[in-house]
Amino acid sequence: MADDPDKVWPTGLTLKEAEEVHSYLIDGTRVFGVIAIIAHLLVAASTPWLG
Repeated sequence: MADDPDKVWPTGLTLKEAEEVHSYLIDGTRVFGVIAIIAHLLVAASTPWLG
């Protein structure tokens, strides 16, 4: 197998493919963060933490 200069080590993805995967990872992290913040706010509103 010849080495392809467009591939990024060690994944074997091209730079464009690696950037696409990275953007999906960042978007997923943001969605998870928003859901976590909403869940924490709902729990804080439904329990008497602060008396």
